[in-house]
Amino acid sequence: YALLLSFVFYDGESLQAGLALAGIYVSSLLVGALAALVAKKFLKSKGQSLFCLELPVYRRPLLMSVFRQAYSRTKNYIRRAGPIIFVLSVLIWLGTTFPHNNLHDETQRLEKSFLGQAGQLIEPIFTPMGVDWRVGVGLLSAFAAREVFVSSLAIVFSVADENQDSMQKSLLNKMREAKMADGTPVFTFSSILGLILFFMVALQCLSTTGVAVRESGAWKFAIMQLVVFNLLAYAMAVTVVQGLRFLGHF
Repeated sequence: YALLLSFVFYDGESLQAGLALAGIYVSSLLVGALAALVAKKFLKSKGQSLFCLELPVYRRPLLMSVFRQAYSRTKNYIRRAGPIIFVLSVLIWLGTTFPHNNLHDETQRLEKSFLGQAGQLIEPIFTPMGVDWRVGVGLLSAFAAREVFVSSLAIVFSVADENQDSMQKSLLNKMREAKMADGTPVFTFSSILGLILFFMVALQCLSTTGVAVRESGAWKFAIMQLVVFNLLAYAMAVTVVQGLRFLGHF
């Protein structure tokens, strides 16, 4: 979300970007609540649960306890997601680097790479969303961990700055320069809005599907959840992008 909003609010409109980010999270909560209501209506429980959880007494949190919990959860997140992000980033780099060729044009060299050739095969799936195969590779890699989307874009757009701030600026500049095969920009207001909507609704993190399997005790519900939410996210993103472009808002 931060990367996509930085593209929209490129001129430093931090307040608007912050409000937009808050709006995204509130909208995500509303979408989740709506999905829960729909699921409750169509998925009837087979029996009454005997699970009981006693809630703790409300007390003012201790500042040290808050910092300790934040540190512990941050460390656990890095341990869990860090290796996945690293491994996928290496694989994507290998896919965009090999095979070696003598082409001097960076775009052509990327298109002739293993990942470029594979990405172009699946590009028709992502074209209705207003993006090309490079963004499609990022979306597919995000199924392992959403954070991989940013590193994937940085790799396919050949961003190599070591400093975090300069890397983000370089990536945003590359995104602004990115063109489709017909010469039109890859990232526009409509395609960015479509990507944000896709990330809001899509169930990408495969570890979530694993939790659903463990909690439900069956693969049926988990697979159905994975398919339904991702197809819904794709359909909504395509509808918004094509609708805005039909109205002339590129």
